[in-house]
Amino acid sequence: MKEKINLPKEFIEARKPIIGKNWESLIKEYEKEPIRGLQVNTLKIDPKTFQQKFTTKIEPIPYTSNGFYIEEELKAGKDPLHHAGSYYVQEPSAMIVANSLPIKKDSIILDVCSAPGGKTIGISNQLQKSGLIVANEVNPTRAKILLGNIERMGIPNCLVTNFQVNQLRDLYPNTFDYIFLDTPCSGEGMFRKDEQALQEWSLKAVDHCSKRSLELLETINDCLKTDGYLIYSTCTFAKEENEDIIEKFLNHHSYQILPVPESIQKVTEPGVKTNNQQTTENCRRFYPYTGKGEGQFVAVLQKQEKQNGKSNIKSTIQPLTAQQKKIVIPALKEILIEVPDHIYQYKEKIIYFEKVDFPIPAHQVLCAGITLGTIEKNRFIPHHQLFTSFGKQMKNQLNLKKDDPRVIQYLNGYEIEAENIMDGWGVLLIEECPTGGFKASRGKLKNHYPKGLRIFSN
Repeated sequence: MKEKINLPKEFIEARKPIIGKNWESLIKEYEKEPIRGLQVNTLKIDPKTFQQKFTTKIEPIPYTSNGFYIEEELKAGKDPLHHAGSYYVQEPSAMIVANSLPIKKDSIILDVCSAPGGKTIGISNQLQKSGLIVANEVNPTRAKILLGNIERMGIPNCLVTNFQVNQLRDLYPNTFDYIFLDTPCSGEGMFRKDEQALQEWSLKAVDHCSKRSLELLETINDCLKTDGYLIYSTCTFAKEENEDIIEKFLNHHSYQILPVPESIQKVTEPGVKTNNQQTTENCRRFYPYTGKGEGQFVAVLQKQEKQNGKSNIKSTIQPLTAQQKKIVIPALKEILIEVPDHIYQYKEKIIYFEKVDFPIPAHQVLCAGITLGTIEKNRFIPHHQLFTSFGKQMKNQLNLKKDDPRVIQYLNGYEIEAENIMDGWGVLLIEECPTGGFKASRGKLKNHYPKGLRIFSN
């Protein structure tokens, strides 16, 4: 039995009337341990194969194609399959956001507040390698965490950015087919698992978050195409941050609130009526007593109003120079079975980026597509993302079972040994999942797994 949560008096007075007859059910759930979850990275491994490889007991989440409940404690940081990018640990209820509507292939998508990356990974599961995801995070520290997760997952069709929302509006008017706005909120839905959210809660904080959320919605609206989809979500129960925001936004804009898939309807309740009694039934509320997980709110809106304008910025992605081609192409021919098209330079990086017609500025972009490497002293030096994204297309592969002792050696940064490995650059795969690079010489594999990712365990 979990230790009892002492809910603030103001919270009880404000939320008990909204939750109504199910209030006691919520309190009972708060006495239980939180439910954990993960989503499988289908770019690297299919969910059925993952179930066979994963030793911890897991159960499929009904409203996702790649999500699972975790029934035991999981130390992902020391799990080789986690390092291999085969899965991402995520709150189960948060997975309803990326699964709240089917996403069309080849779409251009903006994830406004993307860090640490769960929604982006969920979107990638639907897009696979088509289209483009602009994963944005305004906080520089969190943006680096986001970048690390995108690299680990090997997502090739992603732009990781660090813009303010008003900068996105100015850079990319009338650009996106889908916009996901998981807005910063008061965190009421996380009280069971986040002590800080409980301690920092106040009605004043709710009011502050409400105003900020409406500002974000109003600002980002110009970036969405006509007939595009805006997915608004929070992890709070506060009507002021949920249904009231949708009502205020719709008072000034022409959108239709769409129903979510039936599988999500089964684990959620309809949105509550606003103060003006506007019907918001198609908005959905996830409670700990409606499904396995914490609190979540989601509304899927389709834009009806006319949206004009287009981006005026010049992309700073450039073709390779003749000298760069002489260095990069032969090096990639040695490493890869087939050298792909769409290789460019972006500042000092050599990148793979298919959506070259998408304009990319020279500032506040952490990653454009796949960073293949850099040129140093007229030599091509591979980047970690080349191995995680193109690992299965590499000539030189060492595939190890997760319990092979060399896996832990490698993840700790040590040199490992292997027979029948060609000299030169290669990739280590853990259970067929590309994990990181090495440079082989006479059966000795010099470790190129980034220092910041190593386990350093005994």
